[in-house]
Amino acid sequence: MFESLLLSQLTNSDGQRAEIGLDNRIIDGVITSVGCDYIIVVESMGYGATPMWVPISAINTVRFFTV
Repeated sequence: MFESLLLSQLTNSDGQRAEIGLDNRIIDGVITSVGCDYIIVVESMGYGATPMWVPISAINTVRFFTV
């Protein structure tokens, strides 16, 4: 149930900056794409802009940043 609610919220968040909490790390970046069971996030930190594929089932928390 959590995954379906999260997916419905994330479908409206393309282009938004978010902090995504996983079991072993936190990803701070921009959500660039949302699929049926994954999201693609481009990290704000580090070198370059490497897209990361994150399964919806691996997400524990999401915090959106507003400008």
